[in-house]
Amino acid sequence: MKKFMEFKALASKDIYPFPITSDLEKLGKWIVYLPLIRYATIVDKDVVVELQNAICGRPYGKTPIVEDILSHMEDEKKKIYYTSSDETGLLNMMILPNNKCNFHCSYCYSAYGRSGKEISYDKLSSAIDYFFDISRAANQRLTISVLGGGEPLLSWDLLKRALNHAFELGVKRKTKIPVSLVTNGSLIPEDMLEYCKENDISVSVSFDILEDIQREQRGSYELVKDNINRISDYGLDVALNTVITNSNVDRMKEMILHMDKEMPLVKKVSFKSLISNSYFSDMQAREDYYRKFVDHFFEAKDLAQKKGIYLVCPYWNAVICLADRYCPGKFVVTAEGTISICHCVSSEKDLLYDKFIYGRISEGHVDVNREKLQAILAFNQNKFDSCQTCPCRWHCAGGCYTDNCTMSEIEKETYCVSMRYFFRKFCQNLWNSLK
Repeated sequence: MKKFMEFKALASKDIYPFPITSDLEKLGKWIVYLPLIRYATIVDKDVVVELQNAICGRPYGKTPIVEDILSHMEDEKKKIYYTSSDETGLLNMMILPNNKCNFHCSYCYSAYGRSGKEISYDKLSSAIDYFFDISRAANQRLTISVLGGGEPLLSWDLLKRALNHAFELGVKRKTKIPVSLVTNGSLIPEDMLEYCKENDISVSVSFDILEDIQREQRGSYELVKDNINRISDYGLDVALNTVITNSNVDRMKEMILHMDKEMPLVKKVSFKSLISNSYFSDMQAREDYYRKFVDHFFEAKDLAQKKGIYLVCPYWNAVICLADRYCPGKFVVTAEGTISICHCVSSEKDLLYDKFIYGRISEGHVDVNREKLQAILAFNQNKFDSCQTCPCRWHCAGGCYTDNCTMSEIEKETYCVSMRYFFRKFCQNLWNSLK
């Protein structure tokens, strides 16, 4: 952080200088990065000093490069995802239809995913009515995501009925409702493929790709692999969600090769890094894991590109977007008939239940605690002093709110180090491609 603090005045104007490689630093070369306008250039360190002098109103050398950078400060800002601090900021409805699951994933965020609860149709339809009411978030693009707490396809008939209702409300709003569905891939109801195709529902399957890892961490391999191919053979655009643990962090390239061979029509995959405190024995283990994840991801990314596979991860998604919050406003409908800000918090047994549950559903009515919601949505990167001088500020946006509420300061800093490491690797790769 010392490098960033050295030019705090520049950071106050959203100008972030940093060396992306030790070789550049030895040469006295720095990148000057203006994230809000997506501008970057490589300069000598004395140019950075002159920039800071200019920003602070001190005499400075008006060289062409300094003047060019200053002129770009007035450029039009790129699209930034700002989240309103009231209920109009709730643009994505997440449906957790049940707390039932036929898998026992070793890393599952939902420790209570097998309680057997399922939301009633009346409560779910009431939540949908509230979310898509024309008077709420008018003229905003609203979306639906169906995912776990359990396995959503165990509630397929309920979901289908609820989604039909949502599509009808979309017609009233004169807009199409984008829907995504996440499943463990073990269940494919008879009419699911046709229904998803007819309604342009995107499907993601949580799958660890390699047979030994899938069996170790999740469950059935052949069944899920065959179902993935069934989905893609039907003409649906299916993506994979793959959790990266210590067991497979150094096997990312192998996973890309396995995908290419065994699931040739699947061209999208997301490698999910672990965050859970309980997974790491100490801070060094956490730091080692993050560094391995980043290094192996970029190796796999290069291979995936050659194979025509689009590979992303949470770090990558953060770098390519600009936002004031790590996570936009969520309207998470839980199996228990409550509204949560985070899909990882849905049960009374969850640590942040009292903090994150901001609404309750009864038949025909949704009661939202607006004061509580505003407090939750007020959280952004401005809450942390360490973010103010960080070049990743407008990308990771302070990190996950849930994690920030449960991690120690040391744990959060470890994540920050990994995010900056990823960002530098990203910049380095881009710089190398332009040389």
